[in-house]
Amino acid sequence: MTNTDLQQPNDLSTKGKQAHKAIVAFLEKHKLTYTGGCRAFYSPKEWTERGEEYGCDSELVIVHDGGNVGDAFSYDSENYGMIEEMNILLKPLGVYSEPCTRWYTAIYLA
Repeated sequence: MTNTDLQQPNDLSTKGKQAHKAIVAFLEKHKLTYTGGCRAFYSPKEWTERGEEYGCDSELVIVHDGGNVGDAFSYDSENYGMIEEMNILLKPLGVYSEPCTRWYTAIYLA
């Protein structure tokens, strides 16, 4: 992975690490790696330290504001087929994605 905006946070759970790896591979496969210049992945601990309200008890937080990463998560993108593909990918890992706001999504244990 060459895009540092997609780096894995250091303090993820095992499920968070598995989800991150699968999500990045999916984004790369579908050429959805443009983040708009923002960091895309945060651990729940980092998210809590930022003072964010939602997603703090998740396994992984994905910021998709300003890039095409949101095509795989945000219903505002209206790319419902891509969102469904992501849901299918995450299910065998025992996690699912849930939109928190219009600009970020969290990955939770199923």
